[in-house]
Order: sequence, then structure tokens, then C-alpha cells
Amino acid sequence: MNTMDREMLSKIKLVCSDVDGTLVEEGKAGLNPEYYDEIRRLKEKGIMFAVVSGRSYAASSPLFTPVIDDIIFINDNGAVLTYQGKTIKAHTIPVEVIKEMIGDLPDEVKEVTYISQLKGSFAWKKNQEFCRILREDFFLNLTELEEMPDSIPDDAGIMSLGMYDPVDAEAAVGEEFAKKWNQHELIQAVPGGQYWFNVMQKKINKGVALKEVMEMFNFKPEEVIAIGDNMNDMGMLTCVPNSVAIGNARQEVKDVCKYIADTNANDGVLQILKML
Repeated sequence: MNTMDREMLSKIKLVCSDVDGTLVEEGKAGLNPEYYDEIRRLKEKGIMFAVVSGRSYAASSPLFTPVIDDIIFINDNGAVLTYQGKTIKAHTIPVEVIKEMIGDLPDEVKEVTYISQLKGSFAWKKNQEFCRILREDFFLNLTELEEMPDSIPDDAGIMSLGMYDPVDAEAAVGEEFAKKWNQHELIQAVPGGQYWFNVMQKKINKGVALKEVMEMFNFKPEEVIAIGDNMNDMGMLTCVPNSVAIGNARQEVKDVCKYIADTNANDGVLQILKML
């Protein structure tokens, strides 16, 4: 690992961080309140903070309520950009593709599949415990479907999918599903953490969205730090020179990053913020 030098840090104008597995530990909803103080302090110095998450805006924004208007949100693995409560850009997946893909899943995985749309989300009402988790732990505006996937409205405006498993989401979904759908021209299926497996748009990912943000706010690549832990973070980690793997990141992520930080349990991202 290369040490973060002062010259590099002095140029930073944007810090981009994943949420689950990076800012917070897997399965935990709370954020260390010190982050709010640091985000405010950095803003006063002219350094912006961006949340870059597989979660929807509705699911990620409650973590940042005290500073919600001070940060940029990149959600649904890059499909939606939000700033100060306004949607700047949104990309959708054709509903017929989503229905076909969900049809390939066994019922036990369909029951724990979360569908993100711009103004809400869908889940199968068959699994009430999962619906409760989405509402209470992720603060989602949830619509329960009678059937999955047949009850998905044709005009749903879908951004991404997430499949949940309390032990190992990647294993629960299975290699064959990922192999098949990673060959599709529109879809990319990758792990989003231990408990989540994400389906996102192949041409729209965290890296593409980060480039859009850099263009909108006039940031140069060398003025950006990107921090992540899992495969769905690869796009943003490989599009800027100052890439950071959190200490608990997958080895594939550590292999492509310039720097390795402390773990999420030790607030590795917070340590970086305090250096700026």
C-alpha cells in the first residue's frame, strides 16, 4: 500500500464513498455521528462528499439526514443522481427484462428480491418479514406485489434489483444465474456485499455516474478519492487515480486500489476525512 501523501490530499475536492461494507458494517443501519461534523467541515473547505450506493435514495438518505443537502447521492449503483432533494439524472431498465430475469430465480430468492424504482420500491408480499425489513430498516416506500414478477407494472421505471440472504447472498443466487445474466447486453449481476446480490445496468454503474458528477461539478480525476469494498464499486474505483479499498474489502477490490484504509468497524473512511 502506498501512503496517502499531503500533496495528493491537498488537491482533493470530492470524496466518494460506498455505504454498506464501507461506511457502515454489513447489516447495521447506524452511522457514526462524527461523519456529519467532518462532512460539514469539508464543505466549508470546498471539499464535497458523495454517497455512492447500491441502495436507493430513499434507503440511503435517512443515514445522512443532518447533512442531506450538503452531499451528492449516487444511488442504485449509478442509475440515479440526486442533489439537494432533486433528481439530476435517472436511467431505467426495461420491465420485460426484469420480469424475465426474476423468472429465472427460485421462489425462495424471489421472496427476498427488492426492486428499486425512482419513487419507491417493490417486493413480493409472500414474505412479510422481508417487507418489514425493507420498511423499518431501510425506510423504503414499499409496494407489495401479489405475484412476483407478474404483478410488476409495465410503467414501473426500474433502476436496479437487490437479492437478500442473511448468510451469503452470492451463494443463494447461484453461479448459473450470474453467468447467464452477465452475458446480457443491458444487465450486470454482481455481489453487493455479504448479504446482498445486485443486478444493475451494464452501461450504467458507479463509475459512469461518478464521471457524470465530475463533469457536472467540474472536478478533475486527480481531485477525487473513491472508497469501496465490493465488486459493484469497481467502476468508480477504476475511473480515478486515488482509489481506496476499505480494510475489510474483497481481495479483488484491494488488488485494483492504490490505497488500503482501515476497516469499516474502525471507521476507516472517517480517518480519511480527518486527514483532509
